[in-house]
Amino acid sequence: MPTPKLKTLVIAAFALILSSPFDGVAADMDPAPADWPSFDYQRKPGEFKRNKYGIVDPSPDVVSLQQLPVDTYGFVDWTKAIKDTIIAPRESISGKPPALGPEDSEKFSGDILIRSKMKFMPDVIFPHSAHTEWLKCSTCHPRIFKKKAGATPITMTGIWNGQFCGRCHDKVAFPTRNCFKCHSVPRSTSK
Repeated sequence: MPTPKLKTLVIAAFALILSSPFDGVAADMDPAPADWPSFDYQRKPGEFKRNKYGIVDPSPDVVSLQQLPVDTYGFVDWTKAIKDTIIAPRESISGKPPALGPEDSEKFSGDILIRSKMKFMPDVIFPHSAHTEWLKCSTCHPRIFKKKAGATPITMTGIWNGQFCGRCHDKVAFPTRNCFKCHSVPRSTSK
């Protein structure tokens, strides 16, 4: 009958022999649930992001915007970022210059006063120059806005539902949460 020491030695030898063909396998496996809190997850391109417990984390990866200028409300000032050459947006997704129609050759940088329908709200100044810095005229005219000031019946409900200014704002441009970012012209001075 083998002694306990011999049994231990034989088991250890078999374990060593059996583990050698599988050396890289354990490194490729996810950690056991008990090890999740202390496991250091290093993602490879294309792998799922995981939280500290090893569970797939569906939240988007966040790119720091701290180096970008902000406006008085703390939102990124994209126009200033372009003017200061901090960013240089491409003209199209493909990087090729977009085809320009005759309506896009027209240059207009004037501000448009939009009167508020509510007496307690300040009016809005629409700055064309901030928008034409990286958009062409046909992006908005005539599909979203008619070219005549006041001809398009703009409503806040429409904006919040993705119409008018809401086609971009709350999606790729600053959010509409702060009313006074746009409603900035006191009614008494804008008559």
